[in-house]
Amino acid sequence: MRKPPVRLDTFGRRVAAWYHALIRQHNLVNVLWLNFHPVVEGKIYRSAQPTPWQLKKLIRKHGFETVVNLRGEKPHYPVYALEKRTCDEMGVKMIDVSIYSRRMPDDRILLALKEAFEKAEYPVLMHCKAGADRSSLAAVLYLYWIEKVPLEEAMKRHLRFRPYGYIESSGAGIIKAFFEAFLAYEREHPGADIVEWSKRWADRERRKAFEKEFKEKRTNPIVDFLYEKILRRE
Repeated sequence: MRKPPVRLDTFGRRVAAWYHALIRQHNLVNVLWLNFHPVVEGKIYRSAQPTPWQLKKLIRKHGFETVVNLRGEKPHYPVYALEKRTCDEMGVKMIDVSIYSRRMPDDRILLALKEAFEKAEYPVLMHCKAGADRSSLAAVLYLYWIEKVPLEEAMKRHLRFRPYGYIESSGAGIIKAFFEAFLAYEREHPGADIVEWSKRWADRERRKAFEKEFKEKRTNPIVDFLYEKILRRE
């Protein structure tokens, strides 16, 4: 059974939503470090999950017309309800795309993200929870699809620990492994489409095998523990 949407119609509910967003969702960390950076200056930016007051400030400063939420539509999450209300109040479009940082993106996710870039009104702010993993994935694909930057160059710019906090030895390294697998295929098939190629991984067992092999060979269990248990990245 799906949980009902969060209501923010009373003071008590708003206080409870803020507590959940700042403490239980670790949003308090983002108050100190929002991980805000340009992907293309004046056009599209990436960040961690902003608080409502941070989002209002960013909209006023940069004139954002669209927020692309890479955490997906979750009306039962207080942090989502607060963000949605803020966007509505500020007259900003909000587009939800559900991406996971430790799974291979499939063709449905890729198409949803591409569609978001095409439907968005610019300038755009896109964010995930910490601004490190899913925001890196989206930044790479934006540069590759929209700005026509070669994929390897886009990866070098945004799959980085500094300044974004992306750590490829964590489970989020599956993002880089995914791109590397496509690049290997593209060398043999110039002009290959990454969305069409990704359909090869639609079979559940094949995807699971790739992810299992990646985790066994390329991840650091200590880093994974930090990511999943301490930072609670999604």
